Amino acid sequence: MSFELDRRSIFLGALIALVVLASALWAVAPKASAGLLEKSDCPAGFICVWEGPTFGGNRAFFSGSETGCHSLANIDPKSAYNHTGNHTAILVGLTSIGPGGTVSDITPAFTGELCIS
Repeated sequence: MSFELDRRSIFLGALIALVVLASALWAVAPKASAGLLEKSDCPAGFICVWEGPTFGGNRAFFSGSETGCHSLANIDPKSAYNHTGNHTAILVGLTSIGPGGTVSDITPAFTGELCIS
């Protein structure tokens, strides 16, 4: 017995398979806004600052275990995320950020120090 497929059937089968694959990939893709996508780059145990007001642009990461003060001369942070469980980040003269805290619009311009305690 011989089984023969025409080109139309092959094309239709391939098209259905492609649609099913694309739907499956779309369903499991992570859903995130642009701001959260950048914030998620901050590793656990770190305090991270970004030049953008919503966790975007140039950034600097500081390990929470590196207590003391660190110069921010090369970055003008507009947002920060304290991804530690037990350290406080202090933008000297401006604000403090407790464990798990965020600041998304730091004003005025700040080029001082970040102190970790």
